[in-house]
Amino acid sequence: MAITAAAALGLFATAASADGYVRGPGYRVPLPFSWTGFYIGGHVGGAWSRVDWADVSLTGEPVDNDSSGFIGGGQIGYNWQAGNIVLGVEATYSGTNLDGSFTSAVDPVNVSYSTDINQIGTLTGRLGFAADKFLIYAKGGWAIANVEVSGRDIGLADRFSFRDRQNGWTVGAGVEFMMSRNISLAAEYSFIDLGSNSFSGTTAGAIPAIISDVDTQIHSVTGRLNFRFHREAVVPLK
Repeated sequence: MAITAAAALGLFATAASADGYVRGPGYRVPLPFSWTGFYIGGHVGGAWSRVDWADVSLTGEPVDNDSSGFIGGGQIGYNWQAGNIVLGVEATYSGTNLDGSFTSAVDPVNVSYSTDINQIGTLTGRLGFAADKFLIYAKGGWAIANVEVSGRDIGLADRFSFRDRQNGWTVGAGVEFMMSRNISLAAEYSFIDLGSNSFSGTTAGAIPAIISDVDTQIHSVTGRLNFRFHREAVVPLK
């Protein structure tokens, strides 16, 4: 009877293994190194804007509102690696303090103008070349930013402020290093062109104001920290 029972158990174990059923615990091992996967992270650095108004109707002059400042925010994306080629998509959101000011040449005592850029978003595709833990990449896609143009005349105690979300495009490039399976550091340069936009309305004193052809470009250099989600394989204990 004992021999018969042992033989039956052996046949059951063999059949269960053939059906893919494995009893007992397993352990996890990392998959081979790859840039493939989702990531989320943050960035911080410096930004420079070039903003030109072709004309402001209140004083009939062009305005130069160039500025520089801080930029910082977050990013989320996904990479897919095939050989040495890495393809990806990424979304970013950044806050800035780009606020350029200009003193009127027509009435420098009383009149001044400014352009404020405080929020920037992008959605881009990425193409990179990977050499083990190093990745060199280029990116390009859509950009949007909150742009506010304003002015004041202290002689008339008058002012205006017009705001709009401007759409444009962006390109950039960077280099990234994988410090561990889940943490990477990168340095990136980006250029944003928001095209040309015009604003119109009335001042606080009910004076009509037209700001023509506001041309906005932004450069930024940032350091980036990413956390990556890598899978692990489960290997059964024998």
